[in-house]
Amino acid sequence: MKRVKVCLLGFGGIARSHLKAYHKLTERNAPVDLVAICDIDPSQFTKGVSMNLGGSGAESLEAYHLYTDAEEMIRNEQPDVVDICLPSFLHCEYAIKMMKMGCNVLSEKPMALSSAQCAEMISVAKETGKYLMVGQCLRFEPAYNFLKDRLSDGSFGPIHYAHFDRLSALPLWGFEQWFRDSERSGGCILDMHIHDVDMVRYLFGEPKSVSAVTTGYECQWQVVNSRFEYENGTLIVADGSWDEARSSKFYAGYRVRFADAEVFYDDSTVTVRPNDGEEYVADLPKSTRMADEIECLALTVLGVSTDQRISATEAAKTVALVEKLRESAAHNGTPIRI
Repeated sequence: MKRVKVCLLGFGGIARSHLKAYHKLTERNAPVDLVAICDIDPSQFTKGVSMNLGGSGAESLEAYHLYTDAEEMIRNEQPDVVDICLPSFLHCEYAIKMMKMGCNVLSEKPMALSSAQCAEMISVAKETGKYLMVGQCLRFEPAYNFLKDRLSDGSFGPIHYAHFDRLSALPLWGFEQWFRDSERSGGCILDMHIHDVDMVRYLFGEPKSVSAVTTGYECQWQVVNSRFEYENGTLIVADGSWDEARSSKFYAGYRVRFADAEVFYDDSTVTVRPNDGEEYVADLPKSTRMADEIECLALTVLGVSTDQRISATEAAKTVALVEKLRESAAHNGTPIRI
């Protein structure tokens, strides 16, 4: 099988997680080869990064060509895919630039800062014939796909309600403190809470209305409580925060009440508590979500797979739903019809 050549653009915090994913892909002999890394700041290649997912020490990059100019990297390497791990306010600009230079694109979430930018990216993807995929990686996470499977097979009965959490201290590792600048990051609601917004859509479909309240101390939309209402009466609630204590660790979890069981996820384990019978821990495969999403795009580029779990259109709809939540927050939590 032909192999897909990848260049990584940006080498900040999240790029270190992507690098580990490429190592896993090499171990499983996936048809993906990371060949080069680019960052405007060459010191990024020799220092570690401390982020909310845990610290990352300096990486050995001897196997890769290193660049500080993106266009030079593309001209020299001629990659099939560019993996964009730049700050959010650069996603639209560089995704468009890379597609116009002949590359397929995997871009970190959020897809862009606005629906208008998302539409522009989708338009360029159509014009160039290139694949554009957005890293809403929870769609490949076993703990969330366990819920997806139970909703599909109905083994726990119909859904009653669900609650999602995603909590962190304010990120401090970003280039020029861009996370603190709401105009460049979109705040917690767009940068981190968007994972749970996307999961709500992925698991339950489009809500009939949404509402949200937010507050901020060091940036706008720093803390958010979102509610998603459905025609059948199901209520979904999600909390996101960039205002946890500096000493706290990142946390993500959920609790979901089905008619016949409750399901809890505490950032490590999925526990099922049936109405009748003893609780048990779900037997799930070890998560390799970032490696899986990268391989998904590679196999699509090769024509081997048609998995469209994270199409650009899907990612754009999630950004649009975040905009509806912001609209509600701007009107003191007034529900907004979808």
